Amino acid sequence: MRTVWVSDDIIGRDCLEVAAEVGAEIVGVVTLPESATIDRSARCRFDEIAARVGAEYVEAEDVNSADVLAALERLDPELVFIVGWYQLVREPFIARAREGVFGMHPTLLPRHRGRASIPWALLSGLARTGVTLFQIVDASADSGEIVGQVVVDIEPDDTATTLFERVATAHVDLIREYVPEIVAGTAPRIPQNSARASTWPRRRPADGIIDWETRAPYLYDWVRAQTRPYPGAFTYLGDEKVVVWRARPVEHAELAPAGTVVAERAEGPVVACGEGALLLEEFEPGAGQLVVGARLG
Repeated sequence: MRTVWVSDDIIGRDCLEVAAEVGAEIVGVVTLPESATIDRSARCRFDEIAARVGAEYVEAEDVNSADVLAALERLDPELVFIVGWYQLVREPFIARAREGVFGMHPTLLPRHRGRASIPWALLSGLARTGVTLFQIVDASADSGEIVGQVVVDIEPDDTATTLFERVATAHVDLIREYVPEIVAGTAPRIPQNSARASTWPRRRPADGIIDWETRAPYLYDWVRAQTRPYPGAFTYLGDEKVVVWRARPVEHAELAPAGTVVAERAEGPVVACGEGALLLEEFEPGAGQLVVGARLG
């Protein structure tokens, strides 16, 4: 079927590759322009893959704009897939796909609709999450009928990096399994139970600031939930921002105000927390140095 693909991240690009392999005729790719200032994790370019699959390449910051609607009118798609995009599509957009618009969400819907699914999964202490392929029928978020799901277990030491990789694989697995069924018109449609729905709010880079009054085990979760490909947990040394990419709680008997560097180990500096201490194993310091006695906050 004639298919338009909307995405701006590496998961969407990998899914596009597989969709083309298993039977979708990709006639158009809608993505962000390289000059866009929108802050999105794991962004990538789509011009090369669009050229390779013979698709028209459309750049847009607003997927509901008149220019995009005109492109859809010209491309006359039967299907549209939206995988890794920051906006909800509205009815005029949805109406341009004769056989439906489909999206993917990195949770087990109807639970955990909304934003920042991988960081929230780790911060919430979930033992498992997943990916859902569903049909988009209106402008509400993540509420359409479910086509398929893949469960992704979360290990106790997972980081945003490792969980992102397995979630990305689950996206591709769903596309490989269900795109042929969607093209054939045999894919399942399972209504969501709205009574079981929950929603996670958007997270912005500024939300990653570290509160050193927090217990060390939770700050361990805080850091690993926001590491690459996300902007990272951070603190300040004076006016200089310090991004913490990897850390772990450690034993430290000395009492000190929260945020104080209390020791220097071979693996990195140790910082006092509201309870316990955190060893900073990987971080990007500003101009200052994290020496014993320095205060972060």
